[in-house]
Amino acid sequence: MDPQKLWAEKYAARFAEERQKEESRREQAFLDLPHVVCGEPLRAMTPRDLLLLNGVNSPFVCPIEPKPEDVLVFFWLLHVENDKTQSWRTLRKRDKMIRRLAPQPYETLVGSCMNYVEEIFMDAGTNGSGGNSERRPLGTCFLAPLIINIALETSWSQQDILGTPLPRLFQYMKAIRARKDGKEFVDHSPSDLLTSEFLKELSCPVVAA
Repeated sequence: MDPQKLWAEKYAARFAEERQKEESRREQAFLDLPHVVCGEPLRAMTPRDLLLLNGVNSPFVCPIEPKPEDVLVFFWLLHVENDKTQSWRTLRKRDKMIRRLAPQPYETLVGSCMNYVEEIFMDAGTNGSGGNSERRPLGTCFLAPLIINIALETSWSQQDILGTPLPRLFQYMKAIRARKDGKEFVDHSPSDLLTSEFLKELSCPVVAA
């Protein structure tokens, strides 16, 4: 098939849609807008949140199978109504959140948490920013290079960086790499998978029987 026709008929609309989603997520990181997950408003994950989730072996950032209690811990740790106190008002808000989540299918809750993490790590990349091929966090081994690179470029304190949303930090790192690498810089975004799929289809055309 002609490459232009193949792209127009099969990939163009999907690519444009994915690009639009990516840009919307990147803008969201700078506007401090919550991520609505299963109807609940969650903050964008920060390095500090990631350390806490690793500390409790959350299956959404560690390679283990999730349990129902893991879902509730994940939602509450990142919930915008969690002010990190044990006041009766805060505990009542937590209990109301649990009651809202309880009727929802367990598989939906787990899948939505996984999708949230995927969105947070969309710009983590695989080179220089600490992400791996599955875009899964790697605890302190993952965070140390990110923190030191941001600190060297900005003179921000460690506490400032630990409290900054990860999607924003990943975009800063991408800008730093682009400046340093110049023409050698290669950007990796989820929409690039569609481009790879398109090129693969071009190179391996279906042979008629």
